[in-house]
Amino acid sequence: MAAPMKIVTVLPHLAIFVCIIGSFGVLGDDFYDGQRTFDVEHCLDNDQEVPVFTKRGTVVVKSVKNNRAFLSEPVSLSLVEGKMLKALVKSNDIYRVRMQVRTTGNQEEDYVYSYTQACGIYESELTDHLWIHFDQSGEIIGFSISTHPAQCLGGSVDNADLTRWNTTVDISQTVLGPAPDTQTYIEKMKRDEMEKTRGSQSDNRSFFAKYWMYIVPFVLIMMLASSADPQAAGGGS
Repeated sequence: MAAPMKIVTVLPHLAIFVCIIGSFGVLGDDFYDGQRTFDVEHCLDNDQEVPVFTKRGTVVVKSVKNNRAFLSEPVSLSLVEGKMLKALVKSNDIYRVRMQVRTTGNQEEDYVYSYTQACGIYESELTDHLWIHFDQSGEIIGFSISTHPAQCLGGSVDNADLTRWNTTVDISQTVLGPAPDTQTYIEKMKRDEMEKTRGSQSDNRSFFAKYWMYIVPFVLIMMLASSADPQAAGGGS
């Protein structure tokens, strides 16, 4: 009777273990990819020499491999910032944005920059699209911003529609192509060069050294034939 009791006791632990293994399978690459956050800042003034950037939100990257990212805690535009955006549109200026990243082995913060026409941000009512570009090791190498529509139409937007951001975030990662087989190519070139060298070397041996295997038998046959002729002549007389 003790054996069934032990089996019943082990079953709950086995179920928990199966659930843990299943959760690893569901998480997949996301579990090992790791979640990271990057602050996004933008510039609404038209000072080209000393631009002032303020926080716009935080990009949360859930998974680089599975393209899972979104903009968290977007900062709404104030009435003053809305007027600054309109001033950029009026002067046909650009809207600048940057993302704060930390490079490997460097404790100082670094930025990647992008920009688009300010009129695109204005006419889209703060609707934009951020593309974040990662390298093979998972480090950010740049990002870009776009709006819809891509071309400005000169429309007017109410101040009430210039407060909340509607941002989508996508991720792209560089993929290395197949490396060229340079070693095989070099070896082939060496073989071709050796064959050309052997083909270009001329045979400097004498005529007799080249064809002695033909000359010697011919001479022996001629000698045997000449020695047989006198005997044949004597027998006939």
